[in-house]
Amino acid sequence: MNKTVEMRFDGYMDIESIRRRIIVRPEPVEGLELFQSLVAAEQLAEKLREMYIPNEFSLNFIQEMIHLAYLHNLKIFSSTTGYAARIFNPPDAEVYPICLTGLAGVGKSQTIAALRRALPPPTELACDLYQGTVELTSLWYASARGKAGGKQLLLDFVHESGHDGRGGNLAKLLVECRRRVNRDGVSMVVLEETQHINTGMGASKVTDILLTMAAIGPPMIFVSNYSLVHKLLRRNSEDKQRLLSEPRIMLPEDPKSQDWADYVSECIRVSGGRVKGGKEEFAAELYRSTFGIKRLAVQLLKLAYIECRNADRERIELEDLHKAYRSSGYTSNAREVEELQLQIINKGSSGAHLDLRCPFDLPVEFKSNVVSFTRADRDQRVQARAFDSSTTEVERSVLKHITLPEDQTPAKSPRHSPVPKATDEDLIRTFHEYWESLPPSPKPKKPK
Repeated sequence: MNKTVEMRFDGYMDIESIRRRIIVRPEPVEGLELFQSLVAAEQLAEKLREMYIPNEFSLNFIQEMIHLAYLHNLKIFSSTTGYAARIFNPPDAEVYPICLTGLAGVGKSQTIAALRRALPPPTELACDLYQGTVELTSLWYASARGKAGGKQLLLDFVHESGHDGRGGNLAKLLVECRRRVNRDGVSMVVLEETQHINTGMGASKVTDILLTMAAIGPPMIFVSNYSLVHKLLRRNSEDKQRLLSEPRIMLPEDPKSQDWADYVSECIRVSGGRVKGGKEEFAAELYRSTFGIKRLAVQLLKLAYIECRNADRERIELEDLHKAYRSSGYTSNAREVEELQLQIINKGSSGAHLDLRCPFDLPVEFKSNVVSFTRADRDQRVQARAFDSSTTEVERSVLKHITLPEDQTPAKSPRHSPVPKATDEDLIRTFHEYWESLPPSPKPKKPK
């Protein structure tokens, strides 16, 4: 149609430009020692929540969604005639929504926030169909928290300045939403916090809301925890085929991945270097205590900093992580982490903790890497506990004194030069010297 439409997505779809737009690196926190420990720990946690280092899954997911938005943008603005037809006679549409799911705290909301930053910003479009200009918007975003149904969500889109929750029937609201998404060039719809819909409601109400949103027309994403997906899996096949055919499973970080190492390094940087010890050992212990869930990592580091300050120190040590893991503030999270580890070791669990059990089949690579890390860690702890229980109190006290500090490693013994090969003269001379060094043999006794 015109250059505004043609160039709308230029420079927004390659992976490196996406990375530059979504990454968030806050300045390191300063002056924590000037505040009381609880206040300082909360300041540290706030800084850690601000940062966003996208992993491979998030980058690929955001790039895929931007490409889908671009394709829908081409469909809307295929021609001036097609654009006008979509405004004045919006076509019926039904899309299969994309279900972004994962454990609570794994980073789904941060990924959606990054997607909103990565899409093209609002831009003005002038057209002969209407006077003045219209603002093209890449995305419609809604939260399901506190919403009674699909009609209320549609009213939010139609009446942007607020409403009393009444007015218009559902069919007319849907037509008006379709007209506006085409007029404003909306290329994607996101519905977040859908797990809050099922509070006091049945799965039928959730299904109705999701299908209503999917009927607006643009590609749709709904973000949900595992608990809601388990409920949707008990629906009839016609609902499951529409709502669960396009899952995107956001898993915790792989303990051996570069993404987890980068995340821990960024946490250390944002903390102002307030972490003592080796980075690899610290990353392994942090994963062991959080299962790679970033919300839990922030909570554990906050509690560990409180333990550090209570011990009159300014830097977090591994012992602080251990104490934070066993603290009352982390008890519920620790139980969930242990349940997740048991699921991995035992290859699944009973139906008791559906909110912690992925409703879809997981990739083999994730299972193998996490299983090897979890089992190796368990074996190491069992061996250490068995050795410790087999020693006496005196032996344990001696071991504490002879154990090297964490920041010291035993010096390597120097390699000795090889012994030169002996000649025949050296062997003869050595034999004579040995023979002369022997004491004289005693005289034999006379036989009786």
